[in-house]
Amino acid sequence: MKEFQKHFAKLLAINGYLPKILLAAFIGFVTGLVAVAFHYGLEFCSRAVREPWSGENGLPWWSFAAMPSLGGFLVGLIIFKLAQAPETAGQGTDNMIRSFHHQGGKIRARVAPVKFITSIVTLSTGGSAGYEGPVSQIGSGVASTICSFFKMPQSLRGQFMLAGTAAGLGAIFKAPLAGALTSVEVLYREDFESNAFATSIVSSVVAFTVYIALVGTAPVIAGVPAFPLTNAAELLACALLGILCFPFSYLYVRCYSESETRFSRWKIPDWLKPAVGGLLVSLIVLAYPEVMGGGFEYIGEIMKGVVPHTLWGVLLLLAIAVAKIVATAFTVGSGGSGGVFGPSLFIGGVLGAMFAGLCEMIVPGAMRYPEMFILVGMASFFAGAAKTPIAGVVMVCEMTGSYTLLPGLMIAAVMHIAFSRPWSIYKSQVQNKFASPAHRNDMDVDVLSVTTVGDVIEPCEIKTLRGDEPLAEVLKFVNLNYVYPVYDGDSYMGLLDMAVVKSAYISSPDLIRHLLVSDCTVKVPMLSVLTDLHTASKVFMRFPVEQLCVKNDRGDVVGSLSHGAIFRAYDSIVRQS
Repeated sequence: MKEFQKHFAKLLAINGYLPKILLAAFIGFVTGLVAVAFHYGLEFCSRAVREPWSGENGLPWWSFAAMPSLGGFLVGLIIFKLAQAPETAGQGTDNMIRSFHHQGGKIRARVAPVKFITSIVTLSTGGSAGYEGPVSQIGSGVASTICSFFKMPQSLRGQFMLAGTAAGLGAIFKAPLAGALTSVEVLYREDFESNAFATSIVSSVVAFTVYIALVGTAPVIAGVPAFPLTNAAELLACALLGILCFPFSYLYVRCYSESETRFSRWKIPDWLKPAVGGLLVSLIVLAYPEVMGGGFEYIGEIMKGVVPHTLWGVLLLLAIAVAKIVATAFTVGSGGSGGVFGPSLFIGGVLGAMFAGLCEMIVPGAMRYPEMFILVGMASFFAGAAKTPIAGVVMVCEMTGSYTLLPGLMIAAVMHIAFSRPWSIYKSQVQNKFASPAHRNDMDVDVLSVTTVGDVIEPCEIKTLRGDEPLAEVLKFVNLNYVYPVYDGDSYMGLLDMAVVKSAYISSPDLIRHLLVSDCTVKVPMLSVLTDLHTASKVFMRFPVEQLCVKNDRGDVVGSLSHGAIFRAYDSIVRQS
């Protein structure tokens, strides 16, 4: 068996286009079966959970509001006590992105089953989250397990991990092309992982085929009418809707980030935090029950023509959109297991319906099909919030079976992204391949070897610290985004480790008063202005720091170098050559 594993891994690495396609198909097949199990498991658990509230003698509807808190309690116990898999908490897609960039595509084998169970618990009990995060992390976990079995190199691990992600998305949303596009587009804000596209396509199509064979071919969002091609006035309206989405996507990202940060700092057991988040969701559910679960049923309802024509109807949709933003932040930010992709489609759809209502109030009859803006809002909001313009547009088209709105969807998505470039719902995204640690070895060594650190850095004054200084006094003036060399007399000790400082501040602020600068110093070398960038990049690979100090030939500190500066320098040299 070991000889077979070794031979197969070598075949993939050296001359493996056809073997890669076959392995991608196998990953798609397995992930498709897992997606089917997820679908029926969620369906069964949702019916079981809601049974006491069904029928003539069922419990009053408002009492169901307690279920998100109970679901959060169970999820916390499973993740932090039973399985001890904290990486399954929160949104799965961002964890997948982080694994690709920083962990070599490695995902522990227990992640897939734990994410499977906890996501079903979260969604069936009314937590405000999406399906895509769990399924994408489950698919990538399946692929990572297969890669570990064959002992594949890191570059192949990342490629097949994306194939697993594409398979999960393509199956659960019945959108094979969008699944593949999302997997290669969601990693970066302004780039694609192009070398993974072929394997992602194959795995997504296979998973989709398995899924619809066992679940059915009905679109995820049913009841969508056959819209005509958009005219000039409607295209202008689509552009305006894209602009309207950007303040709400900012609110969405900020609420989620703030919730995640505050829950992480809160001094209570981690396993209790999802229960607290669920309790806060329960309070919102009492006023707006539409925010429970993925919310696609509600989108289907408003798609049937329930577009508001009054100010009160428009304000109600606005309130539902904001409530969904807050409920998702509480559910996922507290550690509940789910995704933020599905809620973004819900929020965009509700904003689209609100925009349609405004159009009908201001210029009655100007829009032939006002409900078309529900789809436009879905595509625009997700594209801008996740920085996936192509995947967002194609996803909505495949989920609804409507392609005639493609021009309007694209213009709305582009307008939203134009106004929302500084933020993303996926905090582990990087700008492009040059900013990804996964691609550090992809650069031409010859180019880096003939370029020195002195050619790249911008000379500036660097403030030095003494190792015997109290950390509490130093923190009064240091900037956590700068680099500070630490000295013991005239001897260089290393750099103040900001990661350690932040960790100490978050976990035990009182500890700061008892630490010296030397206690938070990481021993890293100082670069010379004559050091070539290839050597500098090797130093970054050995030490977990973002910046290194640079000295001149006299030993004076003259500036700092970040690994991002190396990538930018390489990009600039390649573009000029």
